[in-house]
Amino acid sequence: MPSIEISARTIAEATRLALEQMGVDEDEVLIEVLQNGDDENEALVRVSTTDPSDEDAPEIDSDEVVAEDSPRRSRAPLDPQAAGAEGRRILEGILDRMEVEGYVTVQHSTSAGPDGEPQHSIMLYVEGLDEETVGLMIGRRGETLRSLQFLINTLVNRHVGRWPQIVIDVGNYRQRRQESLEGLARRVAEQVRATGRPHVLDPMQAYDRRIIHMALRDDATVYTESTGEGESRKITVYPKK
Repeated sequence: MPSIEISARTIAEATRLALEQMGVDEDEVLIEVLQNGDDENEALVRVSTTDPSDEDAPEIDSDEVVAEDSPRRSRAPLDPQAAGAEGRRILEGILDRMEVEGYVTVQHSTSAGPDGEPQHSIMLYVEGLDEETVGLMIGRRGETLRSLQFLINTLVNRHVGRWPQIVIDVGNYRQRRQESLEGLARRVAEQVRATGRPHVLDPMQAYDRRIIHMALRDDATVYTESTGEGESRKITVYPKK
């Protein structure tokens, strides 16, 4: 199934239900938080597969899929422009309170999703920072940057409503990280092809694992699988036989 939307008491529970129903791991899909849970409303997430070639899976109307015993609700219309503007305003306010001199630019893009529906993405780029501040905002293995991104998405949701996930990049960290991981994926795939034996990568965050999966998903000679739990979750690259 290309994508489904699930509502439950919390974001974590809704995500778990969606992953179980689709039979996939979290690093093999895109997870969009459409609504945070509160005292009046349940959390709502959309989970989309990253493999549009899955044509054998049954079609399911995402608007009809809800967690068991979850009430239906109306959702605010999607407005990427408003979400991007609000994200920029909030992020600039955070930088100002940190007494950090930098500026934020917004980039919107739209592409066709696996189900033919448009998929919006919003990138907030923080630029003009000195090297020390860039390192501070990224944190160890990008942990601070991920926390900042989660905060921005949560605050934007409260003000704008339904929105595509906002991704934040500082000092082109995400771009450089993606290029590094894609290079690693290609080298490991070459090694697996040469030896005919699987290769286990070090544990990675879900965002990094997804880059590895995506880099090799069209490779006809190898395939990837994730194993483990939490911070110990890792990818193994296998030769195709």
